[in-house]
Amino acid sequence: MLTFKGFTGINNQQPEHRLETSDLLQAQNVDIGLSGEIRRRGGLARAHDCCHKNLWQASGFMLATVGEALTAIHPDGARHIIHPALGEDRVWYCNLPDGRTTFTNGLIDGVTDGLTGRERSVPAPESLGVPDVAFGTLHPGQYRYHLSYVRLADMLEGPPISSAPVELAQGGLQLDNLPVREGFAISVYLSGKDGEGAYLATTTVAASVEIGVGNAALVLPCRTLGAQAFPVGTITAFWRGRVLVAQGNVLWASRPAAPHLSDWRDFKQLAGQITAVQPVDDGVYVGTTEDLVFLAGTSWDQLAHVPTLRGPVVLGSGVAAPGHRLKLGDGTGGGQAMLCIAGGEVVAGFAGGQTSSLTANRYRTPAAEVCATFREVDGLPQYLAVPQ
Repeated sequence: MLTFKGFTGINNQQPEHRLETSDLLQAQNVDIGLSGEIRRRGGLARAHDCCHKNLWQASGFMLATVGEALTAIHPDGARHIIHPALGEDRVWYCNLPDGRTTFTNGLIDGVTDGLTGRERSVPAPESLGVPDVAFGTLHPGQYRYHLSYVRLADMLEGPPISSAPVELAQGGLQLDNLPVREGFAISVYLSGKDGEGAYLATTTVAASVEIGVGNAALVLPCRTLGAQAFPVGTITAFWRGRVLVAQGNVLWASRPAAPHLSDWRDFKQLAGQITAVQPVDDGVYVGTTEDLVFLAGTSWDQLAHVPTLRGPVVLGSGVAAPGHRLKLGDGTGGGQAMLCIAGGEVVAGFAGGQTSSLTANRYRTPAAEVCATFREVDGLPQYLAVPQ
């Protein structure tokens, strides 16, 4: 048994013969107290024989892949299959303010409340159907029509597709062979005369519909016009009313308060593949294979690209942490902060783009991908990063 009067941490940067008596090359299954004491980490008991992967703490329930099924596990032991075939690959999650959680494996994405699961986005219709003339009270002239899906389960509306100008000489429009989809209604919008705007004409679940309303009835605009279905990506985060998602070296943002929609211009391109996305109060830290970058600002359109020069960030290492529990200079930080592994070191990031290496000149890791979390156990802050 070894006894340390004062433990200063692991040090794998100095040669073994130059280590102090308070240093260790490695330490497994131990916790370090606030005064430097070492104690054995508590053991675990197997709760279920089936392998659980991709664990995530959602609002009031846990998520995990059990075999290939994404499963919600509730405190009373109840289990609900959210997606039956998500697979065993890594899953990325994001808790939303309304209690739901998004999930994605890069190919399949969705959102769940712990009871049911559905696709995160609402797709655009695949076809415009077949237009024909009909009698009605519209002013004769050229009109465009637009079709969008409305998901009946939650009444979310997706982006529309738009037609070329159609001549309505008799004041009405007949649409046949509409792209009917189970679980969705179709909203039909008409432009004003000569093709400007898009205003609700009718909503239907049938394959055919006739529109003969007058121009004065076209008043409700299409609020999803110009949008696109939110891209399927990997690392996901929530920041100032928007959902952010990484797709290669591109960071996409949803429309404010509409996590199922995005605009084609709402993206930021980074120099390297994105490996971490972690917001703070006045910006977003984005880890890449090139550097840890701070996107500074409180408005998506005005975010400024600020390199930290901390080095490449390990995939999956970015997590949120309270700033007052992280060292900053001779004291601690404040507000919302983050932790990641950048340049092989554990780095803390604070509001304003200020960063601090917590393991500089003492510890570096060669890990290329980790599963990380921040937690407090018996009042002790812990950053855990398990190599994958």
